[in-house]
Amino acid sequence: MPDSRSALPFVARTLMPREVQVNALMAVALGALEGGMLGVIVKTGFDTAAPVLLVNLAVALVSGAPALANIASLGFANFAYGRRKTRWVAVLMALTAASTLLLATAPVSAFGLVWVTFWMIFARLCWCGVITLRAAVWRANFPRHVRATITGRIAVTYSILIALTAAGIGLAMEYDDRAWRVLFPLAGLLGLLAAWRYRSFTMRGQGRLLREEATTGSGRAIRLSDAIAVLREDRWYRRYMATMFLFGSGNLMVIALLVVILTEQLGVGRLNQVLITTTVPLIAVALFTPFWAKRLDRMHVLEYRAVHSWTFVAAMLCFAPGAIFGLTWLFWLGALILGSAFAGGQLGWNLGHNDFSSDGRSTLYMAIHVTLTGVRGLFAPLLGIALYQWLEHPEPGRGRYVLLLPLGLTLMAACTFVVLARLKQREIVASSS
Repeated sequence: MPDSRSALPFVARTLMPREVQVNALMAVALGALEGGMLGVIVKTGFDTAAPVLLVNLAVALVSGAPALANIASLGFANFAYGRRKTRWVAVLMALTAASTLLLATAPVSAFGLVWVTFWMIFARLCWCGVITLRAAVWRANFPRHVRATITGRIAVTYSILIALTAAGIGLAMEYDDRAWRVLFPLAGLLGLLAAWRYRSFTMRGQGRLLREEATTGSGRAIRLSDAIAVLREDRWYRRYMATMFLFGSGNLMVIALLVVILTEQLGVGRLNQVLITTTVPLIAVALFTPFWAKRLDRMHVLEYRAVHSWTFVAAMLCFAPGAIFGLTWLFWLGALILGSAFAGGQLGWNLGHNDFSSDGRSTLYMAIHVTLTGVRGLFAPLLGIALYQWLEHPEPGRGRYVLLLPLGLTLMAACTFVVLARLKQREIVASSS
């Protein structure tokens, strides 16, 4: 049977294995930095260190940190504008990995709660820079018609290793709740190795891209006014971003709520919490990424989102009644569906902006998307936890109904994507006739 890589362009086929290898090493460090993983550690390991409200808010912050940190994307794009991308990706990878070592030193106290929250957010800020700059590297190295397929292959390896790392830490914590303090530094060392290897990576046409960035930006870095101008002038990207904001607000608040509900309402153990919030979804990401990658390679991202977004709705339709009626098995089904949704979502998130931008403005478009993800990552988990606490205050047990909020938000967004895809298709037909 021929190697499936033979269908790829020669240069992409040469560069892809190196990307997979480095991402495999980095995935182990990121397995310790998954929002669900840290949320469980904070909720179960620091529950006596501070009042319940503060612990739950910390759960919201660490669970939302992977998205929250993206608010710095425009700043990273600004910093790297006109600079060599691969060099700075390596530096930011190293800072991300080093943070896992510092997390492991947190004392079980109110200060330790703040320490864990701070270094989790710092690590994710650094990883946000990696994502922002790496998007330009992938665009340069991998052609459009195979980009989603290659990114999908990288994501499969990445997801499996993160899932296994999180599961391993969760299992070790069943035997000794301090096991994460030993395993986090080991994961961080592998991340440092990944950063060291990335220093020598190649970016095709890097000199041309640097010149194009300078020309497009009139010799200056990206400014906030550039992002505002794009949203004002590009009608379809503005519509896409507005719908993604509604959509993402729903799915970004759900992990923190799952950790709190599984602990406080259903009494689910730490290992099962890690499996539901992290491991099962990430295994599903690995299983379903090739399915979604083939579709994104053939579709405009609006058409793609009109189909893909309903998987998030299906996941919420499992979680909400599972919480309300105490049906734990629905959380396992929902976790599997959520993983499929994440699989398609991360492909669209990494690559969708390319269907609206030119090469020279790719970093700017990606920075806009990532920054807006950070804005909703900042408020959505906190809003979800605040609503949970508000429901619980007068009558304990009412907090179970909080998952109706993310269900409603994702449902409205899915319907909007369907409308946008149809409008876009009509415009294409009208312009070609």
